[in-house]
Amino acid sequence: MSLSGTRIWTPTIRPDERGFFTEVWKSGKGESKFGEIQQINMSRSKKGVLRGLHLQHTEPMGKAMTVVSGRAYLAAVNCNPESINFGERVELEISADEPKVFYADAGYARGFLALEDNTVVLYACTGRYNPVGELAVHPLSADIDWPKMDYLISEKDHQALTFREHYVNDWYKNKIDWQYCK
Repeated sequence: MSLSGTRIWTPTIRPDERGFFTEVWKSGKGESKFGEIQQINMSRSKKGVLRGLHLQHTEPMGKAMTVVSGRAYLAAVNCNPESINFGERVELEISADEPKVFYADAGYARGFLALEDNTVVLYACTGRYNPVGELAVHPLSADIDWPKMDYLISEKDHQALTFREHYVNDWYKNKIDWQYCK
């Protein structure tokens, strides 16, 4: 499922006897055009690591994510109360063997679950990380259909408010300037 403000694309794979080559992102290229990259991050995770759900309310950022090793289940939840898609989510599994790129605009809380040991996820962000401006949503609170397994969740994410708690407290409306979020 794709929502307004999200895109999923499969880059062209050029296989040969050595393996394959692909352009994961290229400025101005059709579907992959999503904004100016300000920061690129990479994480490696054990099987069962559940990272997120995170978004930034200071220097909002879009984020394109791809898996470069292993497999991951990626998800994004629309946290913009002014959007007709508020609360809706996009979920998909991505494997390094069959590369896809998943992009979600600013205003989406994003996260992933590592489905194998040594899963490496690469993130290209349209803003810079600001720890003071980050919002964490408890990853088990947004009706995401995470694959069932034993989850390893950071203390920060485990202590995060639920999606509903943020909404009931008007956090989304009061802290975020939604004009910068599509």
